[in-house]
Amino acid sequence: MWSSRRAIASAAAIGSLLAGCSLLVHFHDQPGDPCADGGCVDATEEGPPGDGAPQQDAPPPVDAGKDAPLDADPCSALPDDASCGAPDSCNARAICHAGHCVHHPFEAGTYCSYNGACQCGYCDDAGSCSKAHACPEGFNWEAGVDIARCCGGLAVLTDTNVNCGVCGVRCMTAGVTSVQNCQLLSGHYQCGGCAANSECWSGCCAVDTTPAHCAASNCNTGACVSGICPAPSQCVPGNGAPNWCSYD
Repeated sequence: MWSSRRAIASAAAIGSLLAGCSLLVHFHDQPGDPCADGGCVDATEEGPPGDGAPQQDAPPPVDAGKDAPLDADPCSALPDDASCGAPDSCNARAICHAGHCVHHPFEAGTYCSYNGACQCGYCDDAGSCSKAHACPEGFNWEAGVDIARCCGGLAVLTDTNVNCGVCGVRCMTAGVTSVQNCQLLSGHYQCGGCAANSECWSGCCAVDTTPAHCAASNCNTGACVSGICPAPSQCVPGNGAPNWCSYD
């Protein structure tokens, strides 16, 4: 009897052991990749919703135009004729009118800058100092220096025998009875030292002055003659002193 029970118990133990081994073999020897269908989860990485990783609510979309600053017209809160823009070389002062800032550009072609080497800047139709070309004849390229002039597109000083007083007045130094020289006479540069009317740029050698000089005058009346000075300069009466040519 005891032997029968012991045999039954041993058989049961062996059966349990075999069943356990069968389970181990079933776990380790499954065919294929157990993670092929996404069944395995890597806890160190965030995945798509539903993979078990904690999710955060996405921020709401930003409306780019909702809080964007608007460029309000400065005159929306200013009275008419209030200033809303500073003047510059191509624009008068901008003023408010009916809640709007109104600009007042100068006429296109208005001089607005000296760019050097007798090149000048001019305003365009939009009120910008953007156009550039040669400065006009006689342009004063250095403020405060009256003899600093643009002659023939070159920056020169009009105190020479080539340009005496203004552009184009030449003092004769060859083929004349008396060599002339550009010199100050009553505060203005004139061709001094002439000996005959025919030897002067103006056709008049004023011999009643010391020294004699080529005058911007009618030799018979002493008056200015229209168009005697090289354009755009004009004859200025001396009123007792010699006449002279000037751009002013």
